[in-house]
Amino acid sequence: MALDTNIRGSSTGNGAEVTAANYLKTITETNVIANPGNVGANRIFTELDGGYITAAPILLSPELDADYRTRAGLDTMLDEVMFNYTLQDTGKHQGVTTTMVPSWAAGQFIPNSTSITTTTTGTYLQTYATFPNVGANTLSGDVTMSFSAQPSANNFVEFGFTPNITSATASPSDGVFFRLSSAGLQGVSSINGTETNTAIFTGANNVGTWTYTNSKRYQFIIYMSAVDAKFWVNDGTGAVLLGSIALPTGNGRINLGAGVRWFMGQRITGGAAGTALQAAFNGYSVRLGGLNSTSSLAQTGNRLHGSYQGLGGGTMGGLATYANSTNPTAAAPSNTALTANLPGGLGGQGVVTAAVAAATDGIWSEYGVTLNTVNIQGRRLVVTGVRVDAINTGAAVATTATTLQFSLAFGHTAVSLATAEAANAKAPRRIALGFMNWPIGAAIGAGPDKGPIVVDFSSAPIYVNPGERIALVGKFVAGTATASQTITFTYTPIYGWE
Repeated sequence: MALDTNIRGSSTGNGAEVTAANYLKTITETNVIANPGNVGANRIFTELDGGYITAAPILLSPELDADYRTRAGLDTMLDEVMFNYTLQDTGKHQGVTTTMVPSWAAGQFIPNSTSITTTTTGTYLQTYATFPNVGANTLSGDVTMSFSAQPSANNFVEFGFTPNITSATASPSDGVFFRLSSAGLQGVSSINGTETNTAIFTGANNVGTWTYTNSKRYQFIIYMSAVDAKFWVNDGTGAVLLGSIALPTGNGRINLGAGVRWFMGQRITGGAAGTALQAAFNGYSVRLGGLNSTSSLAQTGNRLHGSYQGLGGGTMGGLATYANSTNPTAAAPSNTALTANLPGGLGGQGVVTAAVAAATDGIWSEYGVTLNTVNIQGRRLVVTGVRVDAINTGAAVATTATTLQFSLAFGHTAVSLATAEAANAKAPRRIALGFMNWPIGAAIGAGPDKGPIVVDFSSAPIYVNPGERIALVGKFVAGTATASQTITFTYTPIYGWE
């Protein structure tokens, strides 16, 4: 059907053209990049925030790269902690305290456990780990916590990111963080001591002040890039944006420190607190968005929980038995127990007395993976390699060569290598590691003729579950127990936590 209607532009008055057959004439555009106005297109926007606080929803468009691919990013876990243990995890966290008494109990870290109101007191807990805030990536941190009372005079609770805290009674001098004061809750961006703050966060539709219910758990979230910071809260019904800070004029970054730690704490300054207030932190996580990482679970575990050290709630410090500036005392290994003076833990140094060749396997080093409870996190031990090195000590090898056979025992539920498989028990699984040999006449200080043993399990890792054990096992397959002869060794498992 022909078009018999005259169509004119409302502002120009120009009429539309038709074809010879009286059809509306349209443009066939062949250069969209040069003439984008000649085509119709859908623009995609995604809702970042529904506008519960500001009544104005925030919409952002996705990005494309130069090859027209939609830009996508994944979160890389950098740290995560649940405070389900009863003592500070000194392998992960550094405490800075003045008078105020912190506690770890009932699944939470409480800086002011005694509810004091004394001025010039405080406690902060910060990670030893430092996290990057780089490029177009987004560093985020969230914490689940509660407040026991409403804000009061001279009481400050702060948590978020900072390069370092050295004073328990001063606000962090750099970083991005939440601050609760007598006025209410707000966001802070500090650049080498110069602060840019949000207003005190308001309630729904910008009405009143955002308030919390005493002792109710909330999730507070920070998203920070190089040029802005956003502050969110989730009360269990969904996350809403409380406020944001754009890059302050004259500054190149949202904070000066390129590497930041996660911190939590409370201080009372400027006078005695108006009322007692306890902040209770249940746990936190730190993530880097936009960076695609290929870390294994074990590598991620070491990043989260610490490399070659104990887990929160368990043994603190390094797990290898290596006393500082002390030589170990010689001992004879046993098949059923770890003999005193031999290294208990994941690696270390030890000295074994030379023995007559026999069929007996001896435990040279041994460790039990901590069994998880409500107060101790349970993590699988992932062993991806082992190195055993040794030298002949005490006396030269005489009359008969000294030959040792090594193996790794793991998975058993009791220390003894004779543990039997049963419905509620596991026998050790065994993997041969190799041999070491010292010929007749090998001097004190001589290493084995084929060097150290190094075994790579990276393509087929060894997994040891909580409640199970792992042991370095040695056996003398040749030797005459030369008087005073000993074997000094070091044992290094390569491992991570999963």
